[in-house]
Amino acid sequence: MTVIKFQGILFSIIAVMVAIISTFWKPDDSLFYLIILATIIFFLGVPHGALDPIFVKKLLMISTWKSWLFFLLLYCALGIAMAIFWMLSPLLFMITFLVLSVLHFSRDLESTTPVITKLLYGGAVIVLPTLLHYTTMVKLFSLILSLHDGLLIVDFLDLIAIPYLIIVVIALLKESYKNTFQAIEFFSVSLLAILAQPLLSFTVFFCGMHSIRHVLRTKNYSALSWRTIFLTSLLPMIGIALIILLSWIYLPTSPNYPRTLQLTFVILACLTLPHMLLVDRVLFRPV
Repeated sequence: MTVIKFQGILFSIIAVMVAIISTFWKPDDSLFYLIILATIIFFLGVPHGALDPIFVKKLLMISTWKSWLFFLLLYCALGIAMAIFWMLSPLLFMITFLVLSVLHFSRDLESTTPVITKLLYGGAVIVLPTLLHYTTMVKLFSLILSLHDGLLIVDFLDLIAIPYLIIVVIALLKESYKNTFQAIEFFSVSLLAILAQPLLSFTVFFCGMHSIRHVLRTKNYSALSWRTIFLTSLLPMIGIALIILLSWIYLPTSPNYPRTLQLTFVILACLTLPHMLLVDRVLFRPV
């Protein structure tokens, strides 16, 4: 069994456990709970994007400090552009972010997987929560955007949720005959998205599946040691922590809960665009 398959099975076990526990335990929507999840995302989710220098060096053959400086400025400019996009048009920003997320998450599955299955997988953690957590989804999106824009997004997701689930079930049945391991992963992600509280399901998926899988594939791709991978991610993580601190200081004053929620997902969006443009150029070999 490969490391990737082992990670997939371990994630599936955790995801199913969290999903089952969520039917009995309903976490309160407190600031403390949000901070815990945001902290987990920072330490377990964000680091996979901090490995982008590995792809820069290997894909773009960058070596001089001038080339690195140019790349860093371009990378930051894309992130800043997303932040400006959020300020100018929050609704279009969120639509763009969700579409990018679906496309990016779809890369978790093997490259040989049918495109429709990959897209269904990528969108599961976004669409399926509305089946049982419509009110919570409205609250979350409304705090990030506005009540009007939040309702528009969640109502659309709710409209497509049932047909989406039906197609997911069909795709799962087909996938179970071709790739049992992958079908188990897909099922676990879907069950987690349906049963668990939306922020919890996103955190478990983003950190336990998407981030860890990317780190494992990066190690396979680069053939670097774990020590080198850790040291490579260290400086970008310090830079991201500084950006978060400055963003918190200069964001418009608002209650801590919506401010923390906005900061978490806007920062993720700002990091996703340049990360996706860079990393999705790599066709990971099936593992």
